Amino acid sequence: MMPPSPIPQAAHDFVDARRDDLKAYLADLIRARTVNPPGDEYLAAKVLTDFCDARGIAYETFAAEEGRTNVVARIGQGRPRLLVPCHFDVVPAGDGWDTDPFDPVVTEDRIVGRGAKDNKGPLAAMMVVADYLKAHEADLSGQLILAGCADEEAGSQLGMVYLLEACGLEADLAIVPDAGYEMREIDVGEKGALFLKVRAVGRQAHGSAPHKGASALWPVIDFLGRIREWRPPTPTAGPGADLFSPPTLNVGTIHGGAAPNMVPGECEAKIDVRYLPGTDGADLIAHLRGELAAVADHAQGVTMDLEVLSDQAPTLVQDDGGLIDALERHTEAVAGYRPVRYGQPGATVAKFLILRGIPAVGFSCGPEGVEHVAGEWTGTEDLARFAEVMLRVTLDLVGPRA
Repeated sequence: MMPPSPIPQAAHDFVDARRDDLKAYLADLIRARTVNPPGDEYLAAKVLTDFCDARGIAYETFAAEEGRTNVVARIGQGRPRLLVPCHFDVVPAGDGWDTDPFDPVVTEDRIVGRGAKDNKGPLAAMMVVADYLKAHEADLSGQLILAGCADEEAGSQLGMVYLLEACGLEADLAIVPDAGYEMREIDVGEKGALFLKVRAVGRQAHGSAPHKGASALWPVIDFLGRIREWRPPTPTAGPGADLFSPPTLNVGTIHGGAAPNMVPGECEAKIDVRYLPGTDGADLIAHLRGELAAVADHAQGVTMDLEVLSDQAPTLVQDDGGLIDALERHTEAVAGYRPVRYGQPGATVAKFLILRGIPAVGFSCGPEGVEHVAGEWTGTEDLARFAEVMLRVTLDLVGPRA
């Protein structure tokens, strides 16, 4: 009988001995004010590059704009290449904080500050993982790519999209530590995200004589009324049909007119449609154009059009190279429960990776519902367990061959 692998105990002992380092890494990252906009990700990037310099970890920096720094660090040289992208930027602090959101409060059991969960906590945990891997780099059969990315909170055009499209970033597998909570969920797919703008142009007139104008507002209201109860179809069969919540439609903004005593000459509305794998975004667009045409045919003096602002296809990981199984096994071993697989209603950078042929799942730690709110925090015990799970998973995928 083969003796048990020493890796699980080594991973546990290493992380346990570096809990103070884990807190310090996160505190330094929180102090880096990387609110997007304007971003200033170079501040958090320096925390990561200083860490890499001190340990001899190879890295490159990339910036689409001044100050919008991305860092790509690599440990090992073989295959597979496992990418773990975290993001440096955070949302604004907002109101309601009892403490300075950029002066972290560190106690025995938690760390409070903007970005503690989203997404600097997971980055701090991955720095602990990188520390171990660098010390054992000669034993690795694959490569860990740890990326600190810009601009995630505003669409990733200066971050992950830039790295993939302009900087040649490649990987074989990816874990995005920016979905779920307490390692209880694995994001294996994401809904399609269709963003549309409906615009109407009429004829402005004095509000006391509306018959002399042609209101651009009413046709838009009529169109929104027609689609108010409509939703994209829900596939009843096929891979992932039971993983997602139902499709949705949301009218996010309406703008029209300049004053109450004027007939509005222009009006526009922006719409958010989320749809499931197995549904073609082109069919949804065609349906909505048909609904718009039916309204426009009766809108005298008003022209209408529908513009597709963005259509990100739905994604679902099926051939994952052992990624999901490793996450389930090691989470159960460390935390005592297996995470469930689910379909993400929103979107993470996993979508960009999957659409480029890189199997990617979302998996993270931290309490539920604290991101983007006042008093954001993460638990130190949960963060340490996440670091241990990610170290074990990484060693499982790119570590020594048996």
